[in-house]
Amino acid sequence: MPLTARQRSIHNKNGTKRSASFSKGKKTRKASESEFLMTNAPSDLRSIAYPGGAVALVLLLTSRLLAAYWSHISDCDETYNYWEPLHYLVYGSGLQTWEYSPAYAIRSYMPLWLFALPAKILSYIMAPITVFYTIRVILATLSASADFMFYKAICHEFGVHVGRVWLCLTLPAAGMFASSAAMLPSAWSSALVAAALACWWRKRYPYAVVLIATTTLLSWPFTAILGLPIAIDMLLLKRQYTEFIKWSFISLLVILLPTVAVDSWHYGRLVVAPWNIVAYNIFTEHGPDLYGVEPWTYYFVNGFLNFNIVWVLSLSCPLLLSACTAVAPRSTSRAGFCVPYWLALLPLALWLVVFMLQPHKEERFLYPVYSMIVLTGAISLDCLQKMTFAVGTELFSWRKDREKRHYLAYTGPLMVMFVILAGIGGISRITALYNNYHGPMTLLRHIPESSKSGILCFGKEWYRSPSSWHLPHHHRMSFITSQFDGQLPAPYQETSDGDNGTYVDVSQCHYLVDSDIGTPTRLEPAYHKQTNKWDIIATVPLLDSSKSHPLFRSFFIPALSYKNIVYANLYLLRNKLLIN
Repeated sequence: MPLTARQRSIHNKNGTKRSASFSKGKKTRKASESEFLMTNAPSDLRSIAYPGGAVALVLLLTSRLLAAYWSHISDCDETYNYWEPLHYLVYGSGLQTWEYSPAYAIRSYMPLWLFALPAKILSYIMAPITVFYTIRVILATLSASADFMFYKAICHEFGVHVGRVWLCLTLPAAGMFASSAAMLPSAWSSALVAAALACWWRKRYPYAVVLIATTTLLSWPFTAILGLPIAIDMLLLKRQYTEFIKWSFISLLVILLPTVAVDSWHYGRLVVAPWNIVAYNIFTEHGPDLYGVEPWTYYFVNGFLNFNIVWVLSLSCPLLLSACTAVAPRSTSRAGFCVPYWLALLPLALWLVVFMLQPHKEERFLYPVYSMIVLTGAISLDCLQKMTFAVGTELFSWRKDREKRHYLAYTGPLMVMFVILAGIGGISRITALYNNYHGPMTLLRHIPESSKSGILCFGKEWYRSPSSWHLPHHHRMSFITSQFDGQLPAPYQETSDGDNGTYVDVSQCHYLVDSDIGTPTRLEPAYHKQTNKWDIIATVPLLDSSKSHPLFRSFFIPALSYKNIVYANLYLLRNKLLIN
């Protein structure tokens, strides 16, 4: 496709020669960013194809909206710490965790209200399950919009080739599929950080500061770490002290004050939730290490599951950039208006170092840098192409064409091979997740609508609940005793912030979720076999991970996966004594 002057200026970052001025006879002056034109680039580079704005946006929207509908809730924190309180704000009922207790107050209600307001309006015309998926669509749309900003900024800062590779790698990535529509602060921060970095690279500093402040104060306080490179650029390199202080102060007033007001109203006392979560995780004896302590290898394995070969490329980025600079130094040179590589990629390095050193590790903790993981993977692939071309010009007949042809003309197949491998790996992982864990998202649809109230109970499968949003009107969720001895959430009450009514007797349950995973015990009997008390009204398949091969349960491989994994049953039971 023909390129505009602006697009040709972006192409220059792929290592082609630049001309500082194109106006002959005029007084020499320092060229501006918009004047970098590719006046003598090889003809094959002029016709390089890459998705334009509209195409890229449609692709991102399609990918993220598919995730909104097909992805499951992979973390019980999403159910109990966000979907349940949101259900309480909209419908007046839900489950409350200890984090929302006034004694701790480490969760803010402010970001939930941003979703509760449109959800409340929709609740008058839609069933709760429809509202649930509509909110997911909103989350996916916001995520796609942030990713679109990130894509445009990559094309501007790192070149359109890196941009198109990033787009090809992010669309089928399992990590992006899991995070883009999740109701989690780390997922919101993923979008806000991507937008902030995009604004930073485009020199839109006020927006970058505001977005970092938003993710810090309204979403997840620890993402302030990701704003450190922006602060370094503004304060130490650009010396924009006034702009940084001004917009930081404005953000503090506009975001923090309403947040404090809303949370103080909910908790009945002065509460600064962003500070409370930092204080709890850093300045208490146990910190966040009560649950989720994992070995140092956790993120390496998890990163490969979510990004496969892209994760390997991402971790290799510093090494490959250094090697590329040594082998082909001109190919890694940066235009004067670009942020240095070390600073542009510093957010990812900071985040990985900080969170890999923490004992408490969870998949969602890496959500804020998922876009950066794919970016560094794309940069690494670009470096491999440049080094392949540099070596090829010395060893093969490419040398005579070195000045006539671009490195992409020879190394395109290498890029295509990596993109296809990454895409197959991502789709394989997404398919495995859907086949193995999507059942709970559909099971509760079999509860019939009724004008009478009812209680749905979870026992040993408490962590698989998709939330109260999946229940008909007038129904509520509760728990029966099981082998789990941790603290489960309790129902919100109209006159207080919660009570101790976590458990109910199994005889009070109108419906019960059970499974045939594991060996029955006194506290966890096989309720689905008690046919004198319970009717099975629905069954969905569920992976029995203890009996399945680790590789084939992690990735779907046709003709092999079903031979090497074992599915159990998740049952929805109806109490015969309470419901005729």
